[in-house]
Amino acid sequence: MTMPHRRDVDLALKVLDYVKSRGCVLTTDIANTFGISADSAYHALQALAARGELCVVRAGFNIWCIPGAEVDPFAAAVPCLAEVRSILGEMATAARGGVVSIAPVQVARELARRCRMPPSFSLLIMVNSYLSHLLAAAERAKTRYIVPRDRLLDLASKPPEVRPPCAQLRTASRSNDVATVTFKLPRGVLAELDRLAERLGIHRSDVIRRAIEAYLRNAVVAPQAATQEMGLEEADEDFPVIKGRV
Repeated sequence: MTMPHRRDVDLALKVLDYVKSRGCVLTTDIANTFGISADSAYHALQALAARGELCVVRAGFNIWCIPGAEVDPFAAAVPCLAEVRSILGEMATAARGGVVSIAPVQVARELARRCRMPPSFSLLIMVNSYLSHLLAAAERAKTRYIVPRDRLLDLASKPPEVRPPCAQLRTASRSNDVATVTFKLPRGVLAELDRLAERLGIHRSDVIRRAIEAYLRNAVVAPQAATQEMGLEEADEDFPVIKGRV
């Protein structure tokens, strides 16, 4: 049995203390805080999760949390997301009718402005995941959330709901029904893929798998409609899409 290196044990203890101080973190937080690669940060967090020290919330990206922590995992991991409630409240106040139509791409753009963050596709994914969390029961019209104005005002006025963020740990084991597929990608696409995976704090293979799953779900939709389904217009340069032939 191979014993872990002392430096790995020290890093794990420091990472765990840091997560305890925050409640929940992203992989990129650990990489930036400790000056290590995103891959090293992921493996350190995954090792802690395998031991039951952490749990992970799957939201299109990984949020690593202390099991049982009474926090909003999204706002704890990305404090700027707390501004989303304020943005929704302002949208509800300005609405003239009884319902409010919410486009994730518009919320993401406003959030980037307020938090002085560069607009990016990963930010859009975070915002869309958080909106899905906040507005779970809302009616959907393609990518838009259709929410009664009164409900949105009530949501914006209340503090975030805090509860244990995840009850089950994701172990490092894989299910037996998973198959391995190998294929080639152009170098430019691969580089973009790696950058996106690093921003989201997940493995390259997870990004590819989710992209394929999304493509299969929308296989019967026309290309233009599929673009709208993602909430991105072709002329919207604030949120660039990875392009290239696969």
